[in-house]
Amino acid sequence: MLTKRIQYHDLDGDLREDDFYFSMNETQFARTNAMFPGGLQDFAMKAAKDKNADNMFRVIDTLVREAYGERVNNQFVKVAPNGQKLADFFINTEAYDNLMIELMKSEDNLMAFMTGCLNKNAQERVGAEFQRLKAEGVPGMTPKAEEKPSLTVLDNK
Repeated sequence: MLTKRIQYHDLDGDLREDDFYFSMNETQFARTNAMFPGGLQDFAMKAAKDKNADNMFRVIDTLVREAYGERVNNQFVKVAPNGQKLADFFINTEAYDNLMIELMKSEDNLMAFMTGCLNKNAQERVGAEFQRLKAEGVPGMTPKAEEKPSLTVLDNK
């Protein structure tokens, strides 16, 4: 589970900083992975390489929605008692906006978020794959010093 401290303005315009919680077990990650043609990592790599902001947003938004939850009585809860996903509430906050911007800025931010959400076995598997791709110099995974990180593109031009 990842505890992410996010600074944001509440509805009254007051600056706040709160902890938000994200977690996925291996089954949940496998289901999320299957939502993308070729799998999550390949889809994200292609989107980064092509500087396709729409697809990168789709990847990050899906990860955040699938992983978001709350700690309740030492349990991780993703659904409210009325049956509504808690992520449906979170995505309507400035905290969500700030998190999305942070994750769109670089693949390192995204990978740290993604691996942090996973349990230990899945973290090791995903982290090792990311390091392998960086070592191989896969486009979009290791920006050149003079280039901005590939995920900074926030429009689809």
